[in-house]
Amino acid sequence: MDWDIDVDGVNQVLSATATAAEPFEALGISYGDSLGATIEGLNYDVFSVVAVAVAEYAEHWSPIVEAAARQVSASMYGTVNAVTAYMEGQETMAETAQRQASLGIVEIPGSTVPDPNGGDTAV
Repeated sequence: MDWDIDVDGVNQVLSATATAAEPFEALGISYGDSLGATIEGLNYDVFSVVAVAVAEYAEHWSPIVEAAARQVSASMYGTVNAVTAYMEGQETMAETAQRQASLGIVEIPGSTVPDPNGGDTAV
């Protein structure tokens, strides 16, 4: 494979992506809190159907939103891993890191989150 990586350009893109993604963590927390408060506020017999609908909505979309966030993280870590391997002259490792990131598989140093599939998988 012919690689020509602009390392400074990659660093700029990663930095911009991290900055752009930063507010989403707080939004995810406030969104969950808001849904919980909405469901709790509808805790009356007359609103029970609406409360169930809101809960089912949250249950449906929560894993999808979480998977998207994990994929962004996996892509960023995979990019870092691939560029690091490339800079160290290890093109095979760079190719592996690139391929794994595209599949949502990424080794995150110090990660203690177990993967139900037996590896470090984003999705």
